[in-house]
Amino acid sequence: MLSAPRLKSRYKWNIDHNLHSQASNTLAEAKALNRPHLTTNCQREFLHECWGLQLKDLGLEKELQSYQSYLHHYEESCLYVPISLADCTHEHFCKAAQQLQKGTRESCEAAIEPLLPPTSQNHEAAKECINFVGKAILLIDVLGWGADETLSDFIIRVIALDSKQEDHYRMPLYFNARTFAKVAGIKILWTRDLLSHLEMGSNDSTLSVFHNAKVLQLYEQSSLKSIFPDEFVDETRRTLSLMLPVADKASVKWFGSEQRRLGLDITAGDCRHLRTTQRNIQDFNFWRDRLIITKEAFDTSQPSGLLQFWRDDRNRVQCSTMAPPPVEAYQVGVVCTLPKEMTAAPQKDAREQYTQLMQMLTQKTASAQEIKKT
Repeated sequence: MLSAPRLKSRYKWNIDHNLHSQASNTLAEAKALNRPHLTTNCQREFLHECWGLQLKDLGLEKELQSYQSYLHHYEESCLYVPISLADCTHEHFCKAAQQLQKGTRESCEAAIEPLLPPTSQNHEAAKECINFVGKAILLIDVLGWGADETLSDFIIRVIALDSKQEDHYRMPLYFNARTFAKVAGIKILWTRDLLSHLEMGSNDSTLSVFHNAKVLQLYEQSSLKSIFPDEFVDETRRTLSLMLPVADKASVKWFGSEQRRLGLDITAGDCRHLRTTQRNIQDFNFWRDRLIITKEAFDTSQPSGLLQFWRDDRNRVQCSTMAPPPVEAYQVGVVCTLPKEMTAAPQKDAREQYTQLMQMLTQKTASAQEIKKT
């Protein structure tokens, strides 16, 4: 899985000022392993060669800024170019990316091999080039791509196969990444591998969420969109609308914090709002199976402490029956501390702890009121 690196480590090569002073101004001049940093001109050329994107001079810096999360990922990936591809320039990788939509993996390897520099013109290097380009440019881990499959066949087999599940329900607004992390205790793993999106980890303890929404936009306007079934990219964007709802202020604030902390793609939080009628599970065809598994893990999870329980909106009726003690408890200066058995036994059910706490506060309130009468 390609996970988002921490912001502090994203540019560990920036310390080497000599490396940046050697940065070339065209993709054909710079060997990716030796010169991973892309100048402004190279960034524009890279987006054009790989994705056919035409950027105008006016407002270029601002436009490139919206692609920084993706471009940073590519530059970081170039630090780990396989040794068999050491002489490859950025241009070699851009040309290789265009070949991946044209046939089976075996035929793609054969087409890419003569495009590589002389030192890399062998079968093993062509194979490693496809793996590198898949992760670094397409954001797809293609290690499982079979020799007789097209890339489209591989994607359909792994994730984009039409779902046969007949579940019928609507996913509520609180079904989002923040609630997974803050209420259900399920850790969010931000990933740059599209095929890992919405995968639950072992024991349902983690959930992977693909955050590079800008790459989905690149796919939508590029010929590379042909590697996906129709409507796949749009449906993927709608799953981000579920995970990062713009109508939920708490979710927006939480994602903003995550984005700044980890250098995530900021546009992931800008996916369009889904109305109530657009949140039905049957409206999701390709991602339905994973959404169902995710929903089951979410529904069966239990808060691990009082704070998570207090945030839990999944059972409002039960929460409303557990009202806090009267305000008089605080007006008469009641001091309350948790019993030793509650602090020493964190494994107890959170709701049981909450009930005990409320009972204890109610008893102290009653005692305080008796003292006040006398």
